[in-house]
Amino acid sequence: MSSIDLVFENASVIDGTGKSARIAQVAVAGDRIVAVAEHFTDGFKNGAQRINAAGKVLAPGFVDIHAHGELEPLADNSAAGKVVEGVTTEISGNCGLTPFPLLGALRTRFEKEARDEYGWQPTVLNWSSATEYFATLEKTQCSINRGFLQGHGALRAAVNGYSDNPLGVEGKKLMRHLLEDALDAGCFGLSTGLVYPPGCYAKHDEIVELAQLCAEKNALYTSHMRSESDELEASICETLRVCKESGARTQISHLKTAHQRNWHKIKFLEQTLLGARTEGLDVFADRYPYTASSTGLDGILPQWAYVGGNAEELKRLRDDAICAKLEAEILAKNPEPDFWSRIQVAGVTAEHLRSEVAGRTIADISADWRVTPFEAFRRICIEDELRTSAIFATMCEENLETILSWDFVMVASDATARNITGPTRVAAPHPRTFGTFPRMLARYVREKKIMSLEEAIRRMTSLPAETFHIANRGVIRPGAYADLVLFDAQTVRDEATFADANRFPTGIDRVYVNGKLAVQEGTVLATRAGRVLRHAG
Repeated sequence: MSSIDLVFENASVIDGTGKSARIAQVAVAGDRIVAVAEHFTDGFKNGAQRINAAGKVLAPGFVDIHAHGELEPLADNSAAGKVVEGVTTEISGNCGLTPFPLLGALRTRFEKEARDEYGWQPTVLNWSSATEYFATLEKTQCSINRGFLQGHGALRAAVNGYSDNPLGVEGKKLMRHLLEDALDAGCFGLSTGLVYPPGCYAKHDEIVELAQLCAEKNALYTSHMRSESDELEASICETLRVCKESGARTQISHLKTAHQRNWHKIKFLEQTLLGARTEGLDVFADRYPYTASSTGLDGILPQWAYVGGNAEELKRLRDDAICAKLEAEILAKNPEPDFWSRIQVAGVTAEHLRSEVAGRTIADISADWRVTPFEAFRRICIEDELRTSAIFATMCEENLETILSWDFVMVASDATARNITGPTRVAAPHPRTFGTFPRMLARYVREKKIMSLEEAIRRMTSLPAETFHIANRGVIRPGAYADLVLFDAQTVRDEATFADANRFPTGIDRVYVNGKLAVQEGTVLATRAGRVLRHAG
């Protein structure tokens, strides 16, 4: 028994399966949980570090299956914003974007991003395939485990650039070949971002063909759908058709009903998704516990504005005649008087612009600059070269609670692993960057009581691990990896707000990744025990 390294004593163990909490002891040897029992003999605990966890909850490390992180893990391997929340595993490559296969227009894009964000030379991006990227990431090491999806938009950009031209037979064959390479390298599935270029130019059949390959490989298909607002019904139906026609397990990303004019569609959403699951479709969803989303500021532009990539988009934004048409289309689609007041600038790359606009709404900025809101938006996009992110307050609390109540919906951040200092810091990020999982536990479990603590933990651990086929994680049981979070269920809380987002949560005592202590009393340690995870097929 001397091989035992760590024993948690008197913990309220919530094992991730949905079972009720129980007082138990948990023993860890190396990177694995080796025993869970009400009592251990003293001999069993000889030589082990003993943690008295009385009054605290011991749960599996949280699994964030909708994350974004392409170059950030190479810039800062602490993943501080995630691990301090109790996240021990994340899946990146969502919404169609991955840093592989780094070919053609995709490489050009990432080389520019690397230079603009971090001052890196192109030689730093010394990979092309998923296999090579994983090897680079493993050399860098990290505080959390990371798995990846293959982005469909990345495939399309590598093969066909940012053009809206249809793919020919050879182009489709190459995309399938590149997807197969990525899945064989260990990607957990395919993601689409059907609102972003160039994924938005794909037809339904193209998506089905690629999703069929996922089904053959027992991998997942995930989708940021074509619309989460005005065309929500058609987008849900398309996603379910992909699921049915391809046979692939399907995950709907950040499920929502955006803009007040669409809030009533929650009834359609519920009936359609529950009906599909009742009929046997293997469909799931994820959602962050906030009523505001975040993406690129230029995301409000119509799709035709993106054709040809960023250079062509910027040309259009500099053309007064084209901008008159763009403004008219945006306002026709969004006639609400407070539309510009609901858009808050978040990340800004250009230093001269950052202090002026970060954390402020377009309406406020336009009043300061004495221009129309569209002109303020246009100027920011141009001066920051389309690198600006923004927060969009378009959802309602009632619908959020309804979506979270569905037992097939997982909790996920839709955020990059950032830090409050250093190269990955953003002046005014979405608070989900540092608060998603504690917020779920504090606001929606302890305060609003929309579900039990055990059920919330299941949605944050075993359900995502099972859905994505992440082996031996998301549960506390002998043989599982020792990814663990120890927290106080009465005090755990998110501290990040929309006004002040760069704040770590409170109430999380310890976080372990593969048996190693990664966080203690809110401090991220130098431990880098995370691994690159690969789908076993």
